[in-house]
Amino acid sequence: MAEVAEAAGTKVADEKAGDDEYFLRAENLKVTFRAPGGRKLHAVDTIDLGVRSRETVGLVGESGSGKSTVALTLMRAHEPESGRIWVDGQDITRLNYSELLPIRRKVQMVFQDPYSSLDPRMSIRRVIAEPLKAHKYGTRAQINRRVDELLEQVGLPPDSVTRVPSQFSGGQRQRIAVARALALEPLALIADEPVSSLDVSIQAQIINLLEDLQDQFGLTYLFISHDLRVVRHISNRVAVMYLGKIVEQADQDDLHANPLHPYSQALLSSVPVPNPAMVKDRKRVILKGDVPSPINPPSGCRFRTRCPIAQPSCADSLPLLREVKENHWVACHLV
Repeated sequence: MAEVAEAAGTKVADEKAGDDEYFLRAENLKVTFRAPGGRKLHAVDTIDLGVRSRETVGLVGESGSGKSTVALTLMRAHEPESGRIWVDGQDITRLNYSELLPIRRKVQMVFQDPYSSLDPRMSIRRVIAEPLKAHKYGTRAQINRRVDELLEQVGLPPDSVTRVPSQFSGGQRQRIAVARALALEPLALIADEPVSSLDVSIQAQIINLLEDLQDQFGLTYLFISHDLRVVRHISNRVAVMYLGKIVEQADQDDLHANPLHPYSQALLSSVPVPNPAMVKDRKRVILKGDVPSPINPPSGCRFRTRCPIAQPSCADSLPLLREVKENHWVACHLV
């Protein structure tokens, strides 16, 4: 039964992935890592994900769900076991290093921790100029002008170029990371938890900066986060991951107004609400148990061991990601 469901799920994914409107696209993507004892850790298990040009797709889920692995695999920092990766209509899945260089100009990444993603020994000029030099952008004078321009775009003063990362706050360091990602004038950014290590007030500043840059340069974003409040603010569409699988995908407003998968309902019920009157009428979904090991995931539905509405039949086959209403996809036998 599981094999039949997997094959059917692949067919659905193929139909969705066949649309050339996506700038970034993962088709039947599967990523595994070697675990002790020769076992496989199933980090990402046969997912399909697309990001249209100039839109923002939020990818949400608990820690360990596979979000960052998706991001790094789209950048080809991890190699997929199977499936394909498309950037601007080009299949990049098997390209070698030299063939990937022009692709890396189109897609750049902003990492989670600005304290560790910037070399503490480098001046800010060197940090931002590094990708420009790697891609032979131009003369030293041209590179210096580009660095000055980038600092202005992210709201940092010109004298920042002579300082080192330790002389900046967390929010300022993340602005530097964004400037570095923009250096090659990419068409898309993959932002992996870019505000999770920042204070709430600073988070808002960085989110506003990303939105302004998207409007200014027509950027495409894949925005990865476990914070649904942030994702709701910035995203056009949202995909929810659990244990290596996408379990729900919908427009942002639709997902927040009417989550259909039990896991999505649990995630949204945990988001703090500032209005006490709304809290009284709100049903909190408490998940029991821990996330299963991706080395030995449950049979059938991955979520069934923690699902409040699970039935014995949920163990028999993997639920398909199917369109239950327009632009709203859910992988659940009971929806």
